[in-house]
Amino acid sequence: MIMHLVTATLGTVSGRPREQCADRSQSLFSGLGMDSLALMETVTALEKLTHCAIPDEATGRLKTVGDLEDAVRQYSSAPASRIAQAEEYLRGHVSLHFERANRFRAASSLLRQYGLNDTEILVDLGAGHTELDYFLRVEYGWRGRYAPMDAWIDGTFDLLTWKPARSVNWYAALEVLEHLENPESLIERMKESALAGFVVTTPNSKRVDVLAQDPTHVTPLDEETLQRWGLTTSLHNFYGQYQDGLCGLWRREFEANT
Repeated sequence: MIMHLVTATLGTVSGRPREQCADRSQSLFSGLGMDSLALMETVTALEKLTHCAIPDEATGRLKTVGDLEDAVRQYSSAPASRIAQAEEYLRGHVSLHFERANRFRAASSLLRQYGLNDTEILVDLGAGHTELDYFLRVEYGWRGRYAPMDAWIDGTFDLLTWKPARSVNWYAALEVLEHLENPESLIERMKESALAGFVVTTPNSKRVDVLAQDPTHVTPLDEETLQRWGLTTSLHNFYGQYQDGLCGLWRREFEANT
């Protein structure tokens, strides 16, 4: 997400093509034609977007796109900044509960159908408003242990670097993969840790413009990609268009039998 924000902000300020602004080796000055005022405008905009403060001495050392990206990542990784980012992101979502319901019902149905029982633990990665917990308990009668993981809880959770401290039965990662620059890495980490399996949902890039849906979306995904990663997939109506959403399920039992 940081890379996406830096690229977009540089493009707005410098007026240069996205490909040039995404090149980490590109000089901010000779390459993108920026001066000190343009650099300050860029840094200020990124500070507001990521709720961080980049010191003047750090700004003075910025020479390339990569330098800028690293600085934003470093100073926005403090817990207080990450909590503020997560809270603002959640406040910015104005869709109504019933409009989001289909994705939680799809995930809940698969989890219960393929074995999530009342003795098991479910870890919800990027849990947001924790609505999956509500649907599992109220509509699907589940009584197990639900553990939400999200930056708004304590500011330490980062899906890019997260490594599970223990194995659990099930994971859920709903509307998460499209926010990651390398979503397959998260898939592999869940495979390593899940005792039973995991479920994911994501927009279907063959039906919707995923990048236009949300400024933090960076990776469009399709059914074939999820299947290539070993997931069983189904198509759903999540966002108001026919088959515009994907649900994917991975089970360790399935993996062992293939």
